Amino acid sequence: MFRLQKALEKAKEKRAELRGNVSAHVSPLEMINYSQTRVVELPRETLEKNRIIAGFANDPRAQIFRTLRTKIIHKMRTNGWNTLAITSPTEEGGKSLVACNLAVALSMEVNQTVLLVDLNLRNPSIAANFGLQPEKTMYDYLKGKAELSELMVNPGIERLVVVPGGIAEGNTSELLSTPRMKAFIRETKKRYKSRIVIYDLPAVLPTDDALNVLGDLDAVLMIVGDGENTRDQIERSRELISITNVIGTVLNKSSEKFASKGQE
Repeated sequence: MFRLQKALEKAKEKRAELRGNVSAHVSPLEMINYSQTRVVELPRETLEKNRIIAGFANDPRAQIFRTLRTKIIHKMRTNGWNTLAITSPTEEGGKSLVACNLAVALSMEVNQTVLLVDLNLRNPSIAANFGLQPEKTMYDYLKGKAELSELMVNPGIERLVVVPGGIAEGNTSELLSTPRMKAFIRETKKRYKSRIVIYDLPAVLPTDDALNVLGDLDAVLMIVGDGENTRDQIERSRELISITNVIGTVLNKSSEKFASKGQE
């Protein structure tokens, strides 16, 4: 409990900290040459098999994510936001699959580019969802073993770039609160204002990993698996994520196929 409270206090201070100096060893994002981003053309069959269907106009399930996209874009543009966290109370909610499909749906907008970042360093799944085999990951970057230009992959979908997570060794909570992590968030937000950056975070109840990042981001979308969580778990999660702007809650795997609830 003490650890969780400490993480909450740290998260509330993060936005002010981001205005400060960051260690000189952190390479700024303006050094990245996006023309060198690795492109991996994925077959339609791979995406369909992995349920990444938001880009298929003839798939009726895609409309679910286009509707969610419209709501997200309106809310974020109205408030001048460009960083969005995706999380859930526990790991069973299917949040990473929602994050992937939302990122694809957002990238279908002609004037919108998207960066999808996997920060679930205990159980990364973004690369696997896209059928990617990353050479370098966000974990490598945070450990100073890779530059950002080595991480970024275009999965053959125009205007979408993916940063895979990688399984971390050691304390992921401390890793997600390093100056190098802060620099990544600050620079992507500052330098690419026309881009929406989606962070797939760990679930909020099992560990304090997500809380170390949430305070730095503009907004959060919570994914709740249908029948996966108790009311107390959902309410506790909403309390924890309220350190940033709660943009809404999505009920995933619903018997009604899809349900969403906006947060004013």
